[in-house]
Formats: sequence, structure tokens, C-alpha cells
Amino acid sequence: MIIEINGIPIEIMRKRIKNMNLRIYPPDGQVKVSAPFSFSEQFIRQHLQEKSGWIHTQRERIRNRVSTKDEVLQTGATIAFKGNNYLLIIEEHNGPSHIKITDELIHCYTKQNASLTQNQLLIDRWYKKEMAALLPELIKHWEKVIGVKVAQWGIKKMKTRWGSCNTRAKRIWLNLSLIKKPVICLEYVLVHELVHLLEPSHNQRFYALMTQFMPQWQEYQYLLEGKNKRHCG
Repeated sequence: MIIEINGIPIEIMRKRIKNMNLRIYPPDGQVKVSAPFSFSEQFIRQHLQEKSGWIHTQRERIRNRVSTKDEVLQTGATIAFKGNNYLLIIEEHNGPSHIKITDELIHCYTKQNASLTQNQLLIDRWYKKEMAALLPELIKHWEKVIGVKVAQWGIKKMKTRWGSCNTRAKRIWLNLSLIKKPVICLEYVLVHELVHLLEPSHNQRFYALMTQFMPQWQEYQYLLEGKNKRHCG
């Protein structure tokens, strides 16, 4: 569930806990709250409203501390994967380069004296492999739900779009950065592109179809975009 407090989107996760926990993550100041099942939405909103000034201050501190340039892939950096933020640990070793997740850490095992570019390529290849592993089942499921068939799909880096669709060739492309987001965001973009096979334009019929197949699509769109205003094709 996503709620908005003074223009700040906050992700609420219900858990079997006694107290409410609030965390703000770099690099964009993403706010996540874990709340007990017994807490009402009204109570959560009231609590967050009371802390809105503190939340705003902390988000600005985090944003100002992070460079607007691309992530610097060095030990201690924060990188995202499937909607969670991990601390990056780069370790040089003599074996094959690979990546391993343990708890809240991503270990990047690289060759000795590997450059930042080589480390970036290693992480990008890992991102692509992980994303490619998710897509076949998601595509199979949503093809059946929507009643369409994809001829070809692919993953690539995109600067301005989360996805694109060639309706004639029935080919879709998805942005590699989606693997950094919660999986439901990847699913939302996939559904968006598949619906284009029924309706190429962003018109009233298109959004009606989105609501028919994925009623909460607007919530997922809000979760996806944050302050990074890319668009689906």
C-alpha cells in the first residue's frame, strides 16, 4: 500500500510486529514503513503526519549527500535490487567474477585491480540475468490473462522509458533498471506493454483495459516512478 503525506509517497508494509518502524533509504530518500496488522490506516497516517517535518528533513539530507551522477561502485555504496537497498562489498579474488547476496549485503567478487567499468559490467550482467529469470513466467501468465502473444522480448538500458512496444512486430523491450524496483513494478510495465498489443495508443480504451486487467496499476505506477519521471511506451 502506498500513501502520500505532504507530497511524499510512503510504502506501507504490514508485518507481524508490535511497533511501527520507519526507514528512509538512499539514494532517492525512499520511505518505507513496517506496521503491525492491528494498526489502522488512519492511525498510521496520523503518526506519519506528525513526523512529516522530520521525514522531509531526513530525505533532503540523504538526497543532498548522494551525487546526481551515476552510482560509484565501490565498497560502501548502496545499490538497489528488487525494491530493496543493499550495501555493496567489492572483494578481489583469484576465481571467476560473480555476485552473491547475504542478508542486506551484495558481495561483488572481482578480479584483482578490476576497473569501475568492469565492476559495472559485472553488476549489469547480473542484473540482466536475474531479470531474465523472472520474465518468462510473468509473460506466460499475463499473455493468458490479457489474451495476447509476444513474438519477442528483450532487456536493455533506457534513459527515458521503462518499456516500449512494437505492436506490428509484437516485440517488447523492458528497462534493465526495473530489476532495481519492486517486482510488482516490473509486472506493471510488462502489463502496460502487453496491453498495447490490444490498443496501441494511450487513450481512454487503453486505460480502461489496464484497469480491467490490473485494477491497482496506478498505485504500481506511483511506486515505480517516484521522482524519476520515465514513461512506458
